[in-house]
Amino acid sequence: MAGAAGVGAVGAVGAGSLGGAAWASDAADGAGSGAGRGPGLAGLADTVFAALKRHRLVAIGEVHGLQEHYDALASVLTDPRLPGLVDDVVFEGGNSLYQAVADRFVSGLPVARSELRPLWRNSTNSPLATGDEPIYEDLFRVVRAVNWRLPAQRQVRLLLGDAPIDWPKITTADQVLALRNERDAFAASLVRREVLDKERKALICYGAAHVTHHAGTTRPPGTPSGVVSLIEEQTGQRVFSLVTLVPLAGDPGGLAARLSPYPRGVVIPTTGTWLGAFDAGDVFPAFAPGASGQPVNTNCGVPLGKLTDGGLYLGRAEDLTMSRPDPAIYLDPAYWAELQRRNDLQGGVVDLDVLRTEQSVHFMPQPVPPPLLCS
Repeated sequence: MAGAAGVGAVGAVGAGSLGGAAWASDAADGAGSGAGRGPGLAGLADTVFAALKRHRLVAIGEVHGLQEHYDALASVLTDPRLPGLVDDVVFEGGNSLYQAVADRFVSGLPVARSELRPLWRNSTNSPLATGDEPIYEDLFRVVRAVNWRLPAQRQVRLLLGDAPIDWPKITTADQVLALRNERDAFAASLVRREVLDKERKALICYGAAHVTHHAGTTRPPGTPSGVVSLIEEQTGQRVFSLVTLVPLAGDPGGLAARLSPYPRGVVIPTTGTWLGAFDAGDVFPAFAPGASGQPVNTNCGVPLGKLTDGGLYLGRAEDLTMSRPDPAIYLDPAYWAELQRRNDLQGGVVDLDVLRTEQSVHFMPQPVPPPLLCS
């Protein structure tokens, strides 16, 4: 089983490298050729490595579960320029309690699957997010494959950014909530301690909402700070932030139509572009209680350029793919019983039976109630 997965990871590495090169070529060919693309466009790897010459931290914000995002990320991780520019990859979906296991695995040492799986399964978001999508295990295996060809002093470290929850010792919902509420603060502290204080450079791989800059306005009560905004507020270190762009259901503001002329895999900068002026609330809605007590979209009226330095376009929504867990995973009686325990502990909010059925791999845009849209 482990051997087969390893072969798959190496295959994915090769495909990722070729895909990244093709995207960079497409972007270069498309730059300045009309359709509102303009100069200065590049593929993800070229954009990231150019940014790392000016910044110690580069954040890449994902749409959780999106296969194409991780295909693009593989093109960055397997690029031969990476070891000279990146020391660490900070990963949202890994439980920091198991950092020593991750260090052993990505350095090339043998680690049993039973010891490896808790890294992504035992997160503070379990069981709402199980982490069993293949893309997350593949990330560990891609970093391991990259390190295999490098001397120990140049190997990339995979830092696990989730708060260290020890699930066998968790007996109340309050314990879970306390750790879950500290996730971004924990990650910001981790980056400061393990990256900045050690004069290292890192990629921060988190959900898009965690990697946006503070827009410069007063944060409404109950609105969480993200990892990037906390790092910037606490250290003064400017993070170069990119986010994957996908339209919301109904395409408010016409984002999909504006993106359609671009080549797949291109990064569109926000400085001085139409994307920078686009209403952030129609891309990344952020909900908080309003004066009337009803929720409001606090990102309405905020230019996207205030939140991020660029947007990664991966193709039309109807062509995007979700990575889904194998339902057979949840036939393991011990794992299933533990998921049920965690769910019951938190009020039974998750329909766990869905996990045991095949789910569509087609991406479905996020629906937002019309009163909370900006356009």
